[in-house]
Amino acid sequence: MGAVLSDPDAGSATPRNDARLVVAGGTVWTANGPRICDVLVERGQIAAFGEFPRVDAARIDASGRVVLPGFIDMHVHIDDEIGPWRLADDLPSGSRAAVLAGVTTIGLFVTQHRDETLTAAVTRVLARVPGRSLCDLHLHLTPTGDTWDWDEIAILAVRGFSTFKLYTTYRQAGLYTSWLRIEGAMRRFAQLGVTLLLHCEDDDTLAAVDVTAFDLGDPFSQTLLRPEAAEIAAIGQALELAGQMGCRLHVVHVSTAAGAEAIAAARAKGCAVTCETGPQYLLLSNDALRGAHGHRFLCSPPLRPEATRARLEALAAAGAIDLFATDHCPYSRADEDAPHSDVRRRPNGLPGLGALPGLAFELFGEHHGWTPGRIAERLSGNPARVLGLQARKGSIAVDHDADLVVASLDGPRRAVRSTLADTHDPWADRTCHFDVRDVLVRGVPVVREGSVVESALGRGRAGAGE
Repeated sequence: MGAVLSDPDAGSATPRNDARLVVAGGTVWTANGPRICDVLVERGQIAAFGEFPRVDAARIDASGRVVLPGFIDMHVHIDDEIGPWRLADDLPSGSRAAVLAGVTTIGLFVTQHRDETLTAAVTRVLARVPGRSLCDLHLHLTPTGDTWDWDEIAILAVRGFSTFKLYTTYRQAGLYTSWLRIEGAMRRFAQLGVTLLLHCEDDDTLAAVDVTAFDLGDPFSQTLLRPEAAEIAAIGQALELAGQMGCRLHVVHVSTAAGAEAIAAARAKGCAVTCETGPQYLLLSNDALRGAHGHRFLCSPPLRPEATRARLEALAAAGAIDLFATDHCPYSRADEDAPHSDVRRRPNGLPGLGALPGLAFELFGEHHGWTPGRIAERLSGNPARVLGLQARKGSIAVDHDADLVVASLDGPRRAVRSTLADTHDPWADRTCHFDVRDVLVRGVPVVREGSVVESALGRGRAGAGE
């Protein structure tokens, strides 16, 4: 995964990646389509395709199953604090949920704290990785404060950090970046050849909302506090600036159909822009915010009206959305259910990491007729390209990392589970046919026949891109 910043094999019981392994007889979805064959894995990488009955190697029987590239959820919050709350998932529990669903790489966020450099923030996060993750990690960096050290940012880019995230709101949290500053940052990022990830909710539009017009204790007020107009305005401004500056732009968690349409139109005109949406915006409407448990469905951007959700699903089915990512942000049941008279003081975020592949195959495979390869492009190939990992991850190809998922597409319906942590799961009543049986991370089994290989904890490593 490019510059390796921690070595899980040093002083670890985790198997080194110098052993041979054969994934035998599955329907392998390569970039060129499906083929029934064996996949030979050597030293953690894909070595060859064909038939290898006599190769002296461990074997995984994939007969009657599909073999897919390891999935990448590039938008995950775990092992961190947001405001006064500690997130319910740490690296061990979050990575368990990930690999059980076939997610072999996750994107985590490094936010610069007050009185620390961005490099120190990176070091702080990397120190938590060794021995604690089953899957690989990609780090997105967020500089904060009144001044940014562009020499330091340039050095981090040279080290391989390829994605930087900024926010167009969250003043009180110290994350807000003005449009003038975003314009300057885009110019610099374009020169450095890195990608800007942008949270698009226009702060002026949010500030103009009359908060006296509705009951702030009602969770449904979240959808009124953060209207669609704020996202649409921010996306429009971001697209204009990205086009002018020549900056690669990735818009995170798109929740509006109009926003997705604007991105598609800009891309058609040559703007280097990609976008993601999450299962919450494709499958849930703001009706979930009504009722006694509406507070358990709070997220930003908020869930949208059914008409918007349906349009966004149609756009995604037509190919307008580049990739699917969860914005996984789980809080404990106690924190979520603590009484508050103001929705703005509640924990804000939904779990989804372990649910993403199953929900994607259910929605796009069963309901929209997508092939496993087309779904994998949104869960593996396109995320790898946005992160700059496409030379090693995101597809099944010789010399790529052997991040592989062996799954059944038509088994008995099974429960969808976002997380193993003690949190309310918005997908608790969902089931799917997609059933992950075996998962490899760089050639080492981390899931066998649906169960985590506990000795593989620590296999995951943190890298800085290509």
